[in-house]
Amino acid sequence: NLLRSRAMAAESCCPPGSLGPALTEDDARTVNGVVDGKLYYVAPPAPSTAGVVVVYDIYGFSGGRIKGVCDAIAAAGFHVCMPDVYDGTDMKAQGGFGDPTAMAWLKGHTEWPTFSKNLAPAFEYLKAKGVAKVGAIGFCWGCYGVVKLAVDATIQCGVCCHPSLKIGNMMFGEAEEDQVAEVKCPIAFMPAGNDPGHYKDGTLATIIEKAGHECLTVVFPDMQHGFVPRGDASRDDVKRDVQKALDESCAFFTKYLL
Repeated sequence: NLLRSRAMAAESCCPPGSLGPALTEDDARTVNGVVDGKLYYVAPPAPSTAGVVVVYDIYGFSGGRIKGVCDAIAAAGFHVCMPDVYDGTDMKAQGGFGDPTAMAWLKGHTEWPTFSKNLAPAFEYLKAKGVAKVGAIGFCWGCYGVVKLAVDATIQCGVCCHPSLKIGNMMFGEAEEDQVAEVKCPIAFMPAGNDPGHYKDGTLATIIEKAGHECLTVVFPDMQHGFVPRGDASRDDVKRDVQKALDESCAFFTKYLL
């Protein structure tokens, strides 16, 4: 455990070459939803009984354009709710990877009993809006939560954008293959070019398919890990692939929730 703690403090859950915080939320960015306590909620444009819980990355509730991502998913016909599981802070504010105190903080928020409890208000909020079927989308660290929700049969489908399931291995010794082995719903992986090969080559997808569930894989070879909420969308290639990732995610949710 001591060796794992020391190794963990020195490494990141993100692969080499990943995007940093880059973009930060600013007052000029228009968002369509409302912040209700520790939740960000966006209504669909028309009545719907389908909902999506958004699980952000280590940059938190205001990282990059994460609220804009919520807005885009809602516009496709879903009630969208993003809980602030970090309660107003984020990994960078805590000291970042390499800082033992920050790593202990992150581990505390990643342990499933705590993580699950912090996600629960979003599901309750959506239920109160009349949502009958719910999916989840995660980014980087947040994908660990999406897979856990799928194992617990809390969701009807899950999307993992540039996943960092490595966090479970780093912190708890949970191999990625073991994490996905007991999922109980369809999963979509959307890895970037520098994400590990097992998200792209069918290693994890085959395990999920053997469990009887679809596993869609859409690879973004030109992108860096973190691109959906934090890539520079003024670049044509990033703008193109952010839109493609959102379109693919919404199509997957439409297939299983609407």
